[in-house]
Amino acid sequence: MERSDVVKKIAQLVRAGAALTPYTCPACGTVLVRLKTGELYCANCEKTVVLVKTEEEAQEKLEVIQLREVRRIVFDKILQLGRELEKLSASEMVDHLRSMSLLLDIYERLSRVQSESSRRHAAT
Repeated sequence: MERSDVVKKIAQLVRAGAALTPYTCPACGTVLVRLKTGELYCANCEKTVVLVKTEEEAQEKLEVIQLREVRRIVFDKILQLGRELEKLSASEMVDHLRSMSLLLDIYERLSRVQSESSRRHAAT
């Protein structure tokens, strides 16, 4: 992304309620903005940035992010299978529903682990 485009994007985010921060992106050096959600965001990389103090904290944050991504992928797959149901024969539908059931179980477990992890990190 060109520098002028990045500046425009940052200005747009600030007008929408984001705040400039004293932090810069570790990947590209662009100033980070704090979104209304509290997340730090790099307008150049178009990614959320997480600040950490220790390697242990970095590992914990990475695990949470990766878990969230796996959970999103499982959810997207459930939706995909659901959209395909009306086009299927009865036997194909049974197979799809079995797959959906397994994915729903996995999604539920991932949600529980994510909730437990969030509670554990909030307590520390």
